[in-house]
Amino acid sequence: MQFASLTFLFLFFPMTLGLYRLVPHRWKREAMLVISVLFLLGGGLLSAGVLLLLTTLTFFAGWLMERWKSRKGRSGLLLTGVVLGYLAVLVLLRSDWLRSWKTAYLDGTMFFPLGLAFFALQGVGYCADVRRGVISAERNWRSFFLYMLFYPRLILGPAVSYRDAQRWEFQRAVSMEQTGAGLLRFVAGLAKKLLLADWVGMFFLSAAQTDFSGYSFLTAWLGVLAHLLSLYLELSGYADMAIGLALCYGVKLPESYGKKLFYPSVLLFSAQWNRTVIQWFSQYVGEHLSSRNPLLRTIAVTLTWGCIGLWYGFRLPSLLWGIAIGLLLCLEHAMGERRTHTGFRYLLVGGLLSVGSLLLTMPDLARVWSYCRILLGMEGIMPTESDFYFLRSYGLALLPACYAATGHWRTLLRRAEHTLWFRRMRTVLTVSVSVLLLAGCVAVLFGIGGSAAMQLLI
Repeated sequence: MQFASLTFLFLFFPMTLGLYRLVPHRWKREAMLVISVLFLLGGGLLSAGVLLLLTTLTFFAGWLMERWKSRKGRSGLLLTGVVLGYLAVLVLLRSDWLRSWKTAYLDGTMFFPLGLAFFALQGVGYCADVRRGVISAERNWRSFFLYMLFYPRLILGPAVSYRDAQRWEFQRAVSMEQTGAGLLRFVAGLAKKLLLADWVGMFFLSAAQTDFSGYSFLTAWLGVLAHLLSLYLELSGYADMAIGLALCYGVKLPESYGKKLFYPSVLLFSAQWNRTVIQWFSQYVGEHLSSRNPLLRTIAVTLTWGCIGLWYGFRLPSLLWGIAIGLLLCLEHAMGERRTHTGFRYLLVGGLLSVGSLLLTMPDLARVWSYCRILLGMEGIMPTESDFYFLRSYGLALLPACYAATGHWRTLLRRAEHTLWFRRMRTVLTVSVSVLLLAGCVAVLFGIGGSAAMQLLI
């Protein structure tokens, strides 16, 4: 089941939220677990079975890890088995072979659950923390299943450690103010996805599905910029939806994305892009490879970001995306911090990240190179008829998307807070804008058949 679907908006969410509020406080964790399992089943029985089986195996692996804590060799072997097991599941369920496999009643895509990559991070991180003695293995299977299957963060995170999840407070009553803030955050994320990300993403997707040679230098660069914008708005939009939904149930999830996309350095970008995932790889991968030697440190950073690239997709382009980010970070570190943030640095970093977005989504290097030839002006720089068509059809979408990605609208809101009329009208304006955004999202969902597709199946 998708957050961006009519079924979720008008059936699942209002009904389960009402049920959750009616349940006595002492049963709220159990009620939340039932709601999460129902959400999981809404995505398909086979994909739900995969996650339930993995959760069960991880629970028993953590229990065995606790018993074998004094036997480092045995517990280390078990942890290796957990890592390899999750890796094998990710490779198999993401493989083109399984996706193309079909029978009269079954389809290989039915086995792939959305959010499997985030799920794997939490399972491996939990077992690693148990072995290191950071936490004790959970003996209550209901608490552990709720941690692994908590539905607001099941699709696209954020990734949460078990130590942080132990502070989730399902027992206390959720105030109306907290519920209202959660609903507002959810609607904002939904609007990012449906009204901006999907709209601006069509610029690149329409071009990428045809022959690249029909487009000029300018249209190609606008296309990759649109692609980067759509990825950021979709991923951060799903993060906003997850955080908003969790607030409605009294849970505060960590922030995943920064308030803007454009930064004057790759280092600042990496500190704000998918924070919880990068923190996870830095903690469980980077720390084990860290060294004071500059060369070894460069290798460690590059390998860590290479793993992050593979986490996004088991493809060579994704691996190269991670390696490129790692090398750019090492280069910036070697050059030292520069306090002057010129417009040229923003353009340079934005251009590099836009080209890098091709590596995250295109299936092979041949397609990436075909597009890069146009970016380099090797196929001509003069506008064509196709350019004018795309600019007329999708060019207008770039303006609101770029403005949303700069984060300047937050500055306008802060300035408005100092005016008396805004403080008096803030509640009315907030409700009105939220209703208008929700109405626009519902209209889009009706127009596309009730559910929106995702660009990255993580």
